[in-house]
Amino acid sequence: MRLTAPTTALLSLTSAAYAQTSSSTDPGYDCHPTCIPSTVAANASATLSFGRHYAVLNLDLINALVAPLANTTAGAAFISNTADWITAVHAQVPAPLSIFTRIYFANAHQPELGPDTPFAAVGGALGAANDTETMLYPAFHVDAAAGDTVLQKTRYYAGAGNALEEILRAQQIDTVVLSGIRTSGVILSTAYRLFDLDYTVYVIANNTIETAPNDPDINTNILAGILPKIPVAVITIEQAVAALNRSGPAIY
Repeated sequence: MRLTAPTTALLSLTSAAYAQTSSSTDPGYDCHPTCIPSTVAANASATLSFGRHYAVLNLDLINALVAPLANTTAGAAFISNTADWITAVHAQVPAPLSIFTRIYFANAHQPELGPDTPFAAVGGALGAANDTETMLYPAFHVDAAAGDTVLQKTRYYAGAGNALEEILRAQQIDTVVLSGIRTSGVILSTAYRLFDLDYTVYVIANNTIETAPNDPDINTNILAGILPKIPVAVITIEQAVAALNRSGPAIY
């Protein structure tokens, strides 16, 4: 993969930031509240690549979920890491397939939700596509010219009610790299589903977070316990950017 100047600079910045914020000897999570170890061993990390047929999934990065966390330490780190990752992906030449998801409904009547639909307790306060709460948080940029795709969804799973699986098949994707909010919602459900569909799944630990009032240990338990047992690879932002620069040229 040809490295652009912004990507090279970003890799240096993330490495420097890690050195300042992590007390671990290995690349690690931002330690909110716990440093999450990577499931990729150090010797394998040095050659980690996503290949050529990979897609980047940026899940549920909407105002309703992200904005309430923006003024917290963990939330600010999550936003910064995820935005930097999206920038690094866009800097690749050619850029890989990037898919963003938004939770919203067909209209204000929310026809996708029945009176007894369990998901109504989670997403029932969200409106249609024109509801600003359902729009992507401003820190996260979609590059339409590069082919970024934004999909509507109406449940936890990233492919609920949309063409996600059709797109992945059509583009001959074999590997997906996940970022998003919440870890216990869209990340976990999507990791399970795409693993079952025989994709190689990576989750960037730094680019995941829980929303209040959930105990932050939930995030730790999923990243360090549940996902590795599936098994899904849990990697750090440093490993992800380095692997990105070893990958490709992306086929999209």
